[in-house]
Amino acid sequence: MTLINTCILMLFLQPLFVYLALFKQSKHSIEPKSSLDNEDSMFLFIAPGLSVFYLDQFWVALLYLGSVCLLGVLLAKIVESKANKRLTRDDSIGFVVASFIFFGIIKLIIVATAYFFTDDSTHAITQNLNPAEEPSLTISQMFSVDYLYSQFKPTVYFLALMVVTLVLKIIEHKFSLKDALSGILIMLCALLAGISPLFGDAFILGLIANFFIFFIFCSMCIEIDKIADASGGAIAFLYGYILMMGLGFSVICKFVYEVFFS
Repeated sequence: MTLINTCILMLFLQPLFVYLALFKQSKHSIEPKSSLDNEDSMFLFIAPGLSVFYLDQFWVALLYLGSVCLLGVLLAKIVESKANKRLTRDDSIGFVVASFIFFGIIKLIIVATAYFFTDDSTHAITQNLNPAEEPSLTISQMFSVDYLYSQFKPTVYFLALMVVTLVLKIIEHKFSLKDALSGILIMLCALLAGISPLFGDAFILGLIANFFIFFIFCSMCIEIDKIADASGGAIAFLYGYILMMGLGFSVICKFVYEVFFS
């Protein structure tokens, strides 16, 4: 499985992992809001450990899969107040380390098996674990302006739209105008946050970047609404709902495309 397919699959499974980690009752009786202590919790942190299967592009794989894990942890923190268990920093560090150890042992077993039962172990390992190698880039190439723009072009446009929305919200508040237009733009941005990365070359990172961009700018717009009306933040639930619908639709579309059409 290629790196991008692995990332999409893990991203698609994050809500399930959050449910298993925080909401599913443990086999052992636990007190409400206790720390994670069952085997289901590790699923939330397995993504970074999968990078050991992509040694030819380990740091890129660690960046992508670590970002997916971070997004799952963020989702877990958002719903933690309604969950049966709580997520602590020690749990996060412990499960991530355990993930690397677990998949590292599996990798060693695969390497040992290939060494003893194949004529060309190196070729077998490379072909089994990396069936479709992706070209590696140097650090300078990865962080060049031209490369970043080509990869994150939809995110740049999305950021510009969020800036325009915030400026419009400020103007409406300053001159006591109706905020219908800015409200429509925020709902549009909530939808585009998930959909726009489909048109770029860095889907996973673009999705995560859009999520944080929308969260920051939408929070500022809501704070402006609260100045004029203390109940103005109630519409945040609607924005969040549209955002999650857009993210879910985007992930499903990308997963279907990668599995059936790529």
